[in-house]
Amino acid sequence: MAIELTPTKIKGSKYLLIPKDLARLLEIEDKSILNLTIEESSKGRRLVYLVSERVPHHTEN
Repeated sequence: MAIELTPTKIKGSKYLLIPKDLARLLEIEDKSILNLTIEESSKGRRLVYLVSERVPHHTEN
């Protein structure tokens, strides 16, 4: 599945916004963590995201 995203510029930085329907499909929530890997190939660069759920840190007493 491929979609086209246009970067959004905010105060000099560029962001890729995730459309609501795609976030819902991928089950991306406020507590989700996205890890980004950049892969180089002869066709260009590929951004690969791994979506995981934030694990709460437990403190020992």
